[in-house]
Amino acid sequence: MGESELKIALQREGEERIRSFWQDAEANVSAERTAIEAEREELHGKSDQQLQAEIALLRSTLLFASQARARECRLHAEADLEQRLLVLARQLLPELADKDREAMWMALRGELPSAEWAHLTVHPADRELARRVFPAATIECDEAIGGGLIATSADAVIRVDNTLSCRLQRAWPDLLPQLLAELRILVNNNETSDTGKAV
Repeated sequence: MGESELKIALQREGEERIRSFWQDAEANVSAERTAIEAEREELHGKSDQQLQAEIALLRSTLLFASQARARECRLHAEADLEQRLLVLARQLLPELADKDREAMWMALRGELPSAEWAHLTVHPADRELARRVFPAATIECDEAIGGGLIATSADAVIRVDNTLSCRLQRAWPDLLPQLLAELRILVNNNETSDTGKAV
């Protein structure tokens, strides 16, 4: 084998080795790309799962907070409504008493236990009636009573509040749910009739 043939053979062998290196390098690069792509897909999937979990957590947190706020608003609204209804009910007491003032006052007076009543607090409209029934008692007037009487014994040991205002206060826990139920029915009926008109 001559020198030129040796050079050609060495050159070919070198070229084949270079080609083999390139093929190996390209195979390694392709394998790395595939591995990186798979890792990227896995990370992307994990990231999506984590994002979905965080979205679900945020959604449930916001929903819980909004439900709590709605409950709080409703409780405040119901407390305000309860106070407004109680004020309205108290305002109606004198009107209720005026329907048959003397009969109602005598009925409330009849519920008093037997005692020496020395001091009475009554509505101004009931002053003369109280003087007639309890001539020896001190009579004091208070418009806030609406009707009925507060009687105090001579030794101030016994005090009986048998006013319409006091009776309303005692009955209020039983009256309020009924009033609210009736209001809900009225509101629902109004909404239904308004919806029917809008259509």
